[in-house]
Amino acid sequence: MNMLMPKVPGLPIIGHSIPFQRNALQFTSDKQKKYGDVFEISLLNEKFIVMLTPESTKEIFLDKDDNFSSKEGWAVVLGKPFENGLMLRDFEDHKYHRSLLQDSFRHEAIHGYLEIIQPIIHNWVKNLNANKSFDLYKSVKQLMFDISLSLFFLDVQKDESERLNNLFMDSIASATSAIRWPLPFTKMKKGLQAREYLLQYFQEKSGLVSQDSKKTLFAELVNTNKGDANLNNLEIAEHMIFLLLAAHDTTTITLTNSIYNLSKNKDYAHDLFNEANEVNHLDVSSLKNGIVAESIFKEAMRYYPPVPFSVRQVVRDTQIEKYNITKDSYLTISPLLLHHDDRYWNDPQKFDPYRFIDPAYINPAYFPFAGGAHTCIGKFFASYLFKNVIYKYIQSIQSPQIDHVLDIRPTPIPHPVKDVKVLI
Repeated sequence: MNMLMPKVPGLPIIGHSIPFQRNALQFTSDKQKKYGDVFEISLLNEKFIVMLTPESTKEIFLDKDDNFSSKEGWAVVLGKPFENGLMLRDFEDHKYHRSLLQDSFRHEAIHGYLEIIQPIIHNWVKNLNANKSFDLYKSVKQLMFDISLSLFFLDVQKDESERLNNLFMDSIASATSAIRWPLPFTKMKKGLQAREYLLQYFQEKSGLVSQDSKKTLFAELVNTNKGDANLNNLEIAEHMIFLLLAAHDTTTITLTNSIYNLSKNKDYAHDLFNEANEVNHLDVSSLKNGIVAESIFKEAMRYYPPVPFSVRQVVRDTQIEKYNITKDSYLTISPLLLHHDDRYWNDPQKFDPYRFIDPAYINPAYFPFAGGAHTCIGKFFASYLFKNVIYKYIQSIQSPQIDHVLDIRPTPIPHPVKDVKVLI
């Protein structure tokens, strides 16, 4: 039996874009209470079917019959600045490109990345202690830029760093822009301009990478994909721009939220400190056994998943949970909503890493890295990077104090409404 889908009334053209942009979690949660787990809203002048159960989320992520286009779905949200990134490819094309990128995230390569970033993390905590106070999000964001600079770019000169930083930030800012058209002076316009420069940069630098180059992520991607059958310089450049987005802001907010909550709970901090002194920060096998840091990482990803809403376009008529879904419809699923649903979690508004302290614990409503073919390709590296930073932080920073509440806006990419200052 086909069920009738509720349609949420909204304003002409702008629909529900304003309240969704202002507080997507509250808006969607309110509509869920009124209309149920499936309903239709209007965003960016498009109709979106929202589906908020673990079962529908898993079915759409797994997409066993290739019914749901990630490329066409994300094109509405991310637009041209990240065109042809891995998340904006579909089916066999996506599978092929993912297989080419996968080699850059093998254990041996990750070990090399962790060695490269050690002095950067060391200098970061050294400067924090010297200054005695710091703006949390701003500081972590700068750290992640410095790490990205060392892994994603090639032999950057000092005078080039500031230019790349601005382009990097303009590119990422376009993903959070409320205006999705490249109008003059908009973030989207700047994002497109940044894309053109970065495309040129990565294409030129790809020709300079050799087997003797420092084993950065960029160098690994170039060296493992040379040849006519693999990626050309333009395709490498397109993937690098998307990986910048995927690697930078996601880890930034996860670290920010974790450091904030460590300052509020001495038990977490104590357990993490003890573990940090036992784990080999450069050994992937040892890092895997860091269950306290892993539980904090998982809880931070639960509380503010880096991709709070995922979008798909339906490529053929299908049915999900007794609802007929027609071709060309847009679907939205939300790890953010599932992660805060008290039907699946005990006290979901509480930041509690101990809910993940058992490595065998599985919650069917947990989707921190999406799922299926589009599961985050760098999820293991993200965990090891997180642990390296959080271990060094807890070993180096004594008795941090944060007096203000960290208020994070969870969409379109989680970011603080206002930064908080940490006093050492």
